[in-house]
This record gives sequence, C-alpha cells and structure tokens, in this order.
Amino acid sequence: MKLSHWLDHIALTHPREIDLGLDRVREVAGRMGLAQPAPVVITVAGTNGKGSTVAAVEAILLASGLRTGAYLSPHIERFNERFRVNGAECDDESICAALAQVERAGAEQARVEQARGATPLTYFEFATLAALSIFSRAGLDCAVLEVGLGGRLDAVNIVDADVALITNIALDHQHWLGDTREAIGAEKAGILRPNAPLVYGEAQAPASITLRAAELNAPLWRKDRDFGAEIDGGSWSWWGRAGDGSTVRLEGLEAPELPLAAMASAIQALHVSPLSPSALVDDDSNRAGIRASIRATQGGVYAAQKAAALPGRLEWRRDRASGLPALLDVAHNPAAAGRLAGKIATLRAAGGAGGKVAAVLAMLADKDIEGFAAALGGVVDVWYIAAIDNSRALSAVEQARRLRRRLPGAEARVAESVAEAWRAAVASGAELAVATGSFHTVAAVRPLTRAFKAKSGGVSLQSFFAA
Repeated sequence: MKLSHWLDHIALTHPREIDLGLDRVREVAGRMGLAQPAPVVITVAGTNGKGSTVAAVEAILLASGLRTGAYLSPHIERFNERFRVNGAECDDESICAALAQVERAGAEQARVEQARGATPLTYFEFATLAALSIFSRAGLDCAVLEVGLGGRLDAVNIVDADVALITNIALDHQHWLGDTREAIGAEKAGILRPNAPLVYGEAQAPASITLRAAELNAPLWRKDRDFGAEIDGGSWSWWGRAGDGSTVRLEGLEAPELPLAAMASAIQALHVSPLSPSALVDDDSNRAGIRASIRATQGGVYAAQKAAALPGRLEWRRDRASGLPALLDVAHNPAAAGRLAGKIATLRAAGGAGGKVAAVLAMLADKDIEGFAAALGGVVDVWYIAAIDNSRALSAVEQARRLRRRLPGAEARVAESVAEAWRAAVASGAELAVATGSFHTVAAVRPLTRAFKAKSGGVSLQSFFAA
C-alpha cells in the first residue's frame, strides 16, 4: 500500500482527531517492543518553539558525530517531515513498513480486547508508534521526540526520557489542557521522570512545573538562572552548567539559522544528558560513541550554527511569481504572534519592510483569534483572511468579524481560499507579505513561494530586501 493510502487509512481509524490517553498506544507499543527507541532519549514539550528546539538538539548531535533520530509534528508539506534519521527524512517505504507493523500490532490488541470494545489508534498515535519503530531499528545514539499536545497524556509520553525539555508555557489548546498557565504547566510536566533533569526555556516557570520537579527529585535547569545566551555584535555566547554543576561557556558563536532560545535550551539539555562527561554509558551498551562528551565535542555546537531552519518557522521566502519578500510562520496563539510581531518590528527598524505589510491569516476555530490579531495589529497594515481546508476551521467571514471586533478600523478582506488571499496580498503593493495563523495556512502558501538563502550566517535584512 502506498503512503498516501496509509495516510487516508489512519485518518479514518478513529472517530476523533484527538483522543488523549496512553492506554491504547502503550499496549500496542508493548506488543511491538518499543519501550526504548534509543539509548538516550530527549523529550521536548511546550507551547511554542518545540520543533525548532528539536531541530537544534538534532543539529548539535549530528555535528558531534552521533547517530540521531528526530520526531516532529505536525508536518507542513510531506508526512515524511515527521521522521528524521541521521538528518534525513525517512522514505515512503520505511514509513509504510512501520505503519504496517503498527497496524498488525493494533489489530492483535483489538482482538485481545474485543470483549470490552477496544478503541482504535488515532492518526497521531499511529505516527508516533511508527516513529518509535523506525528509531528502534536504526541503531541510534539518541532520539529527540517532540510532544504533540500537552505532555501527560500525549502518545510520546509512553517513552521514559533521560532529559525533559519544556520550551515555555502560554495559553493554547485550553479546551484540552486548561485555561491557566498553571493548569497547562501541570499537563506539560507530565513528561518529567524521577531523577531525570528538566530544562525549562523561560525565566519564570509555573509553580505546577517546579513543584512536580521537586516531587520527582528532577533537577531543574531554568533559563536566565542556570543557563542563558548573550548577544555581542554579530556573534553570541552561551553560558550554563554541566550535570555536575560546573560552569560551561561557549564564545564566538555565529548567528544561527534556528532561534537563539532554541539553541540555548538545546545546548543546556545536552550538557545535563547522559551524553555529558559526568554520566557515561555502560560499555556493554554496544554504542560506544555515546561516551563522547559535549565538552569534548564543542565543535558540534559551532558546526550546528548553520543548521537549516525548520520550514514555516519564521521562514524567509520570496513569492514565486513576483519575488516579493515573504515571511512564513506557523504561529497560532497570541504568544507566538507576539514573537512574529517582534520579528517584523525588527525588520522595519533595520530598514527593511518600511512600507506596507500584508498578512494572510487563516486559523482554526478553537484559537484565540482576537488575541492573535491584537499581538500583530501594530505591524500589519492590511489583512487577507481565508478559511483553512480543515474540519476544525473557522469561516473567513467569522474570522474577519472577530478580528475587526478587536481591531476596529482594521483593513481586512475576505478571500475564497488561502491561495487567493496570498495572491491578493502579493498584489496589494506591500513590501512584505506574511502568512500565519496555522500549520495549514503555511502549508497552502509555501508552494507559492521559493527559498531565500542568505550567503552566510542568518538572514541579512539588507541582502534579503535588495536581492
């Protein structure tokens, strides 16, 4: 069966798109023997920046010569984007084989549980088990796993991580996770394990996280207290601590393609992982390469600076037809919109996009559209609004109504599709077109654009707007 057929199949096996809980996926994983996909596992949760942080950890490990698997979600253009082994996306054949193994194990489990009416796996559970299957057979040194939703009840949480990394906590998915940072933090803290370190990527962690870490005797490494980053002209430095508490500092790091916050958290996570000098892996592991320390392979950190940014995360592009500068970002909550607004403001301050900015917006119905629009209102001149092709989408008319309610007088135009909205934004006379609001929005726009690559370091605003 082709991958496209498998994707159609797993999308229909469960009556709901999201059904949080570990019982189904844990039982099938047990049948498949997937308890430990790699000798070392790092799990990444958080509201925003998870994918970039996974990519940062992956880049450093690969540059250090360690065989690495990375699981990300959701994908933007190809399902294969979710599965990476040694820096390369897995091919259709290996993914199909893994999905077939999951299907067989799941069918056997359903037969065993027929008396109580077993619930089938969801799309995400299928994907997660396929990733663990691929990684278990790939001879990895380390697996880096992105949590899909929350943490405590997310399918990824069937794996016991050696290091838990939580990027940040903001309001999103309140229907599933709770409507306060404390409630959401409690769900994210579900990925913690006894005595295993937690790296937290913000200065202030919710009490629900710090208390859970204390209960589990999980050492907590917090940004700006235990590690951080400092920008000095055209370079940056990182400071932090190794697992034994000793101070570590890296100087003269060039601007990375990935966000600085992601790189800083990734470096700290690796310094307190079993890959560090203070916790060598048993010689009987047959993975002698893991014994290399991050300190002994600091060159990996330097080499990782040139790692390609993830698609759709503050991604610089150009419109394929006109060459207009484009900024694509999968932001879908107010906190992420605030970071996008800051990027646009920086762009303007540096002399780029001094004129009109046109934004294409398409969001799901369960998102805070008013808060999202308010965060971007100061940097967007005209909005082009469309509905996503998804069952959870909100109509373009309703999105526009809610946006105008929060931003009275805003210029907002409704389009029939995201592609039509993009073409209208490009033709509006804007100096910069932005596509945001959802992974689905970026997925619809990205094929209409082409890549822009800076000659060195990060994107040069001058060269970006002059090219």
